Amino acid sequence: MPLKSYEKHLLGIEWQCAIKDFDCCSSTVGNHKKINFFLKEESLKYSQDNLSRTSIYVKDDVCIAFYSLAMGSIEKPKGTVEDYKPLRDYPALFLTHLAVDKSYQHRGIAKAIINSIIKQAYENKEIAARFIFLDAYPESVSWYLRNPLFEIMYTPLSERIRNYCEKKIIEKLNEHLKQGHFIECELNQNQITDISLLKKNCEKILNEHVNYIFQDFAPENSLLKVCRSNVKLTFEENKPNIELEGLTFRQNLPLIREWLENKDNILNIDVTIPLYVDINKYYKAICES
Repeated sequence: MPLKSYEKHLLGIEWQCAIKDFDCCSSTVGNHKKINFFLKEESLKYSQDNLSRTSIYVKDDVCIAFYSLAMGSIEKPKGTVEDYKPLRDYPALFLTHLAVDKSYQHRGIAKAIINSIIKQAYENKEIAARFIFLDAYPESVSWYLRNPLFEIMYTPLSERIRNYCEKKIIEKLNEHLKQGHFIECELNQNQITDISLLKKNCEKILNEHVNYIFQDFAPENSLLKVCRSNVKLTFEENKPNIELEGLTFRQNLPLIREWLENKDNILNIDVTIPLYVDINKYYKAICES
């Protein structure tokens, strides 16, 4: 086992010197820098405030890997476990952070840590948890999905991508309107006095702008293109709302997973990818391997 060579400790003030040089950045990707920052600047505070607990693996008094866990829950994933009707959500562990120092990567340490977390969670006699869930950065998601037991939470993922697209499109739409951006749009040219028809014309013009912006935006995010997604502008209580359509249609779910499994595909969207694993199934797989 890769972990037998290292000491495991619950992070406390006495280990601050051990974590000061930790660096999981094997590239210039900014999200890995966030992980470094969390370990060095925030993890102890989170522990003191009972928000998460961080465990470190040490060699020669130097931290070579760490993970942080917190309590949580998730909605029952479809088709995974029997339905316990009193339960709205199912007990789960939240793996908030997992990282290995760049000098120790590609040695199976991260996989061994996950196996260890699963084993401890399953064998715990005092606290029950059925799932582990996490938010993977886009550059890390392919690593998790190599393991077929990790599943994507498609509904939260769709909502996160929709929120991101809405933010970007509304920002760009404001720019278009301020700059007087011209766009071709077929409208009713007859004299209109009915206010409802005027509103429909305005809505059509705005939708043409939104579709134009999305067509310019989508090629940079090939996942949206692969899923043949489109957008629609609606209004709720006079507030614009962008609906992202088609992303998580049932027939697209295998495409989304296949696309995210490919480490060469870059999700140019600033969202994390929600994943989960069934602790019972994972534990049995460990025992059988």
